[in-house]
Amino acid sequence: MSLPERLYWIDAQVRAGRYPNAKKVADHFEVSQRVAYEDRRYLKDRLGAPLENDRGRGGWRYSDETFMLPFLALTDLQASALRRSLLAAQEYLSTVDAAAIRLLLDRFAAYLPAGQERESIGGSMHFSHEAQVEQALLAACRQAVRNRQKMDIRYFSAHRNEVNDRVIHPYHLHYYQGEPHLLAWCEWKTDVRQFFLGRVREWKLLETEAAFVRDPSLDVETYWRRGLGLQHGEPPVTVRARFSPYQARWIRERRYHASQQIEEQPDGGLILTLHVSGMAEVRRWLLSYGAEAEVLEPPELRAALAEQAENLAKIYKPPTE
Repeated sequence: MSLPERLYWIDAQVRAGRYPNAKKVADHFEVSQRVAYEDRRYLKDRLGAPLENDRGRGGWRYSDETFMLPFLALTDLQASALRRSLLAAQEYLSTVDAAAIRLLLDRFAAYLPAGQERESIGGSMHFSHEAQVEQALLAACRQAVRNRQKMDIRYFSAHRNEVNDRVIHPYHLHYYQGEPHLLAWCEWKTDVRQFFLGRVREWKLLETEAAFVRDPSLDVETYWRRGLGLQHGEPPVTVRARFSPYQARWIRERRYHASQQIEEQPDGGLILTLHVSGMAEVRRWLLSYGAEAEVLEPPELRAALAEQAENLAKIYKPPTE
């Protein structure tokens, strides 16, 4: 293993709170402890790492957790992609998280080649500014997911327009358009539910003896992928919609879901087929195209849009004399 690989490994172990030491480095990379101590010296003297020995833990830690290891092994292409990712993240995250990203960008700039043209990110992405979520709540959710710790929350359900108390088992924190949602098992509903953290009125982490065991049958990544957008709880169904020749120009340009299939039509239109869950969200999406989209299946979705069209017609129908 090269020196950069060993340095990155040591850095990752320190950040993970595993307190690496010379013996652990030597055993992992099959090098001598003398080499491991030279790596430690390189980190401290050449790279300015605030690395110090924690006698109680028997290993090394950073006295300043904001330290960032220089990107020793990145190509120009990788460095450019990483910088764009940081710029996008700064726009996408909350004010507190964006401040942390700006610090990373400032430190990262020192390792870019002099005179390199810096790419930029355009377009408004400030979704999260609308979500009023306390940082203490986010921290509690992260702790609950990490420690498999139950939470007692008072939650406002917008669908039912009511507030109720729930004990939940937090599985995963997911950001959708910058807004944080918690995937958790709800003891009240005896099922997996998504909770928008902006609707949590009160919360409390339960004691460690209230830890839970995760359902091994739930694959979080698969769960998030099956929806068109945010809603994922229902079983996936096949949706087919015909788009007019006019609207088809834009539909062809984008991929809306991993299951997407397109059938070209003789008139220049197309039929889009998706296998997705969350029909309420799919209905709203298709409604946004107005008369340029026609639902072919499932029948219940077609009927729901027909009802919406009738209601709209009543609203906009000119008054009779």
